[in-house]
Amino acid sequence: MVVSGRPASEPDRSWNERAAATLAAVEEFSAAEELLLLFAGAVFALHQDTMRAYAIDMGKAGDWSQAAAIDAAQPTPLGGFAARVNLLMDALRAIESANAGLLGGPPPAGLGADQQTIFLLMARMRATAARLWLLTMQARAVGEGGAGLRLGVSGIWTRLHTVPREALPARAAGFTGTFYRDIRSEPMDCSAWPLSP
Repeated sequence: MVVSGRPASEPDRSWNERAAATLAAVEEFSAAEELLLLFAGAVFALHQDTMRAYAIDMGKAGDWSQAAAIDAAQPTPLGGFAARVNLLMDALRAIESANAGLLGGPPPAGLGADQQTIFLLMARMRATAARLWLLTMQARAVGEGGAGLRLGVSGIWTRLHTVPREALPARAAGFTGTFYRDIRSEPMDCSAWPLSP
């Protein structure tokens, strides 16, 4: 792969491969409108829960001047913006990994066939939402991945921006509180959608 006239580095290639896999998952969800709406609800719930957990708006994480203003106005025991970004990146990896692990194991006992399908679908959507936000943060706040990653992430967000705000609350309600311990966003701020990462 060549980015900006030079071969992509190994880390850039890895991020671009993850972006391609995420785009493929989102395209699968897009095959049925209700699945896309449900996935958008997962993405939005993670956004809202993250704002509560880390005081970071992931859609604006590349705006360091805004981050400095927020740090000055609302100090947090988690540290400054850069420290919180590092914590958040680790948390997003953990969310993705934990939910991907659910896909590889048996669903909880006592679930009927339909409930098992829903359990696995929601785990897949949580894992994909975490990976999308991780890629978005990587492209915007951290800066690795090169132009290919930014382009891949932008394509995914273009698809998600077709989801109307009014469709989010009912779908996001099933996901909020499932990402971080003791963090559940109620009510959610739907004015934050569409985001502009």
